Amino acid sequence: MTGSSPDGRPLPSPGGSGRQSGPQVTDVIVIGAGVAGLVTAVVLARQGIDTLVLERASRADVESRSRAGLLGPGAVEVLERHGLAEGLRAAGAPHRNCEFRHRRQAFVVEYAQYVDGRHHMVYPQQKLVADLVLAYLAAGGTIEFSVRDVTLDGLTSDRPTVAFVTANGEGRTAKSRFIAGCDGHHGVSRASIPWEALRCTQQYESPWAWLAVLAGVAPSTDKIIYGVSPQGFAGHMLRDHQTSRFYLQVEAGTDAAQWPADRIWEELQARLAVDEDWELAEGPLLEPPSVVAMDSAFYEPMRFGRLLLAGDASRRVPPAAAKGAGLAIADGETLGLAVAAALHDLDERPLDAYSDVCQRRAWLSQEASTKLLHMVHVEFSDPFAQRLQDVRLDRLRTSPAAAADFAEHYVSPV
Repeated sequence: MTGSSPDGRPLPSPGGSGRQSGPQVTDVIVIGAGVAGLVTAVVLARQGIDTLVLERASRADVESRSRAGLLGPGAVEVLERHGLAEGLRAAGAPHRNCEFRHRRQAFVVEYAQYVDGRHHMVYPQQKLVADLVLAYLAAGGTIEFSVRDVTLDGLTSDRPTVAFVTANGEGRTAKSRFIAGCDGHHGVSRASIPWEALRCTQQYESPWAWLAVLAGVAPSTDKIIYGVSPQGFAGHMLRDHQTSRFYLQVEAGTDAAQWPADRIWEELQARLAVDEDWELAEGPLLEPPSVVAMDSAFYEPMRFGRLLLAGDASRRVPPAAAKGAGLAIADGETLGLAVAAALHDLDERPLDAYSDVCQRRAWLSQEASTKLLHMVHVEFSDPFAQRLQDVRLDRLRTSPAAAADFAEHYVSPV
């Protein structure tokens, strides 16, 4: 079948256009070539398990789309365990502290000192995805990019089926022992599970969202900045030496088109201002701004028959504490090892425990994100909440115990 060889070239097709005469048979089909799907696929492929990854975007898009840039120590440990941290170690930057700005005053929390030196690494997610694609192809895996019309069937049978159309318009069918649904919150995987078989816990529906901006300008800081001002929250995040990520608190449902570049920079300048010698450098926007919801949702169990969900396909955790990529990495490892145990050792106990293990980890991350959102989001119409926010930030600035509590949540569990 068509796909990518280890050197990235397309593999030849065994036939012309139209549907193939019979289905391909493989051990595991992975839906989605994001972080969760690729970690799952690498873990499986390196154990000699035949895998097929299906991705709706092109390889160029997958390896260039900007996502998160901060990885916690737990996620880094997973990558190192599987020999996937070479690029991270070569080009990533350690991050051990962050800065808060409140009432135009800045203070730094050296969080790593409270958690035995554990810290984050700054490494753009698109670079990690590119690393994972290469590692998977080197392990002999096959990826079909630019697929469409993906449908899942027979999920409670021993041989579930995935039908799809390749980039050249050829209809294909593949059968497998397991399917890993790693195609995000709006993907086809979770949508293929009967609604009555899922429980949805809507933990929080936020009235606020973040306007996300990627700018072609060097960071004006060597620390992540969380700014709290009368105009609302603003974040200055780190990516690399040429690009910076910014966030602005906006109302949920905001139309990003109403935020031209001049307005964005005006708000960032106002919300990040401090009474000291500091200047925010401005630059061109590298992509149109987008609005990121701060809502939370958990879907469980993460297994339905032979389909297992991972990463954002099973939940939505606000990005406030940068837990999304770490959870995807951890889910990928847990899923890959559980499926390997089932196929190699005929031991399905790790699969039976899979959902509970991942959900416990995700709820810890949810708690960290929620606590940080309450600390930095401004409730404009609630003076009571504003005074409580002042107290939280003052305690974080002056109390080692408050700083230690922040640090524990900030770096755990991934």
